[in-house]
Amino acid sequence: MTQIKAVVFDMDGVLIDSEQYYQDRLMEYFRAMKVDLPPQRLNLLVGANGKMNLWPKILEGIELPQPYDEFMVGMREYRHAQRIEDYQALLFPGVEETLKALKAQGKKLALASSSSFAMIEKMLSDTGLYPYFELVTSGGMFKESKPNPEIYLFTAEKLKLDPRQCVVVEDSPYGIQAGVSAGMTVIARQGERFPMDQSKAHYFVKQLPEILAILAQLG
Repeated sequence: MTQIKAVVFDMDGVLIDSEQYYQDRLMEYFRAMKVDLPPQRLNLLVGANGKMNLWPKILEGIELPQPYDEFMVGMREYRHAQRIEDYQALLFPGVEETLKALKAQGKKLALASSSSFAMIEKMLSDTGLYPYFELVTSGGMFKESKPNPEIYLFTAEKLKLDPRQCVVVEDSPYGIQAGVSAGMTVIARQGERFPMDQSKAHYFVKQLPEILAILAQLG
């Protein structure tokens, strides 16, 4: 059995409860623009990034008050103005204690998120989690982000580890697929609000501290 030497975390939906915040802000905009969008369509965005261009599918068949391109410009401006002010309030319970325990065990810790570096750094600054991670990687660094495995292969290379020595903690099907394709063991953090296909993950937890028992089992 290959010894696990590193744990690589996704950010949104794993360390912070941000997905609901993003969806609530979008629904506010749609209501203000009198756009009748079924909220469940936004579930496609969980774990996604702008490079995936999911909006044509999300808005398919939806009547918009202005041409698509103009509507998207307005929506992006609104989203930019509604950035998260304090990530500490969105931090999931047990995150810091889990990171502290992993560091005490000698595990290398990395963060690999599809979010921009600016958002990642603000989250780490607001929560005080920066010192736990020896590597931080953004999907913006690559031509394609998750589900492309490049972000995880790059992370393993920078950590000077074989991907089989890394565990990934993810929540979205895009991230889970990226971890599996990279040859890593994937633990899925399960949530109740967003129905997602997490079936490709190897292990499942409800709360982050539960990964400690799994890692003890993996060795």
